[in-house]
Amino acid sequence: MAGSILAPVLNLIREGLGVGTASAGLIITTHALFVALFSPLIGSIIDKIGAKKPFIFGLALYGAAGGSGLFITSYWVLIISRALLGIGVAAVLNSITVMILNLYTGKERNKIMGRRGSANTFGGIIWPLIGGILGGFSWHLPFAVYFVGIPLGFCALITVPEIHRELKESSGPVLKVFRENPILFVIYSLFFLVMALVTSIVVFLPPLLGEMSISNPVYISLFIIIMSFSAGVTSFMYGRIKSKLSYRMIVLIVLALWTVAFTTISQGSSGLVIAAAVALFGIGGGMISPAVMVWAGETVAISFRGRIVSYLATFGYIGQFMSPVIFGPVAVQGLTGVFLAGGGVCAVLLVLGLISMRR
Repeated sequence: MAGSILAPVLNLIREGLGVGTASAGLIITTHALFVALFSPLIGSIIDKIGAKKPFIFGLALYGAAGGSGLFITSYWVLIISRALLGIGVAAVLNSITVMILNLYTGKERNKIMGRRGSANTFGGIIWPLIGGILGGFSWHLPFAVYFVGIPLGFCALITVPEIHRELKESSGPVLKVFRENPILFVIYSLFFLVMALVTSIVVFLPPLLGEMSISNPVYISLFIIIMSFSAGVTSFMYGRIKSKLSYRMIVLIVLALWTVAFTTISQGSSGLVIAAAVALFGIGGGMISPAVMVWAGETVAISFRGRIVSYLATFGYIGQFMSPVIFGPVAVQGLTGVFLAGGGVCAVLLVLGLISMRR
């Protein structure tokens, strides 16, 4: 929800604040920079005191900082509120991941992580739709939805178990973990790419649709909903998918799907064609998101999971923050070029992956 609820009204926010497309994109992605910056600190705290308290703190901050946009009329004050939102997201995101990794094992862990991803993405269906409807009245109104984090924090205080003491293990230097598991760098780089490409859809698809005379916030929200729905269904089935495929095979399939999706968007001449392409993109996203989280968590001992998962978030959200910066110069030459570039990156990585599999 952190960014998707604002995607349908991004053009309205841009016009209301009098800023350019790239600056408006930072409203969606600034929180990602602060997720990246604060995740390592949150991860260390989780390894020391457990996940429950950071989780509750994160929900409260998420609600207060995100909801403040309802009253803000200054671009830079809004950016500050989005930065605080990012700290809350860092606490919630890392705590949830560690709790799932610690509470479940094996096939059950894959199933629950997939359902967590499914819940996230089905939320991505509801929130953009709500954002589009509320945006029809005022671009401020979608920010009010963030306040839901505050009552959720109270619910977590009562219902979420604290299992840190039961799972505590001896710890050691985290650098040793990276020396023993170099695959972590591959996983982190992959998540950087995933988040950068997902954000490119959220930021640059609405202006592209605008060029096709699809500018109504509700209609724009439908494309985000299609992407989220396909991702949610796929994530829900992730447990079954992982039982048949290795992590590396999942990555190759996702790269193939995204090559087709991005190339189709870049050449798409109608809303229906682009809708089909974002559905393909969602299928890939529904597989890769739970995969990288479980892959990273299973690679290390329990005592390191808070930090290792937090570094995953850092790489991913740097990718999200940098997406408008990376693709912005391409967008100046034409929005279709953004999606053609994304498809080209996926195609190159797919070829390299296939070559490495044969060796």
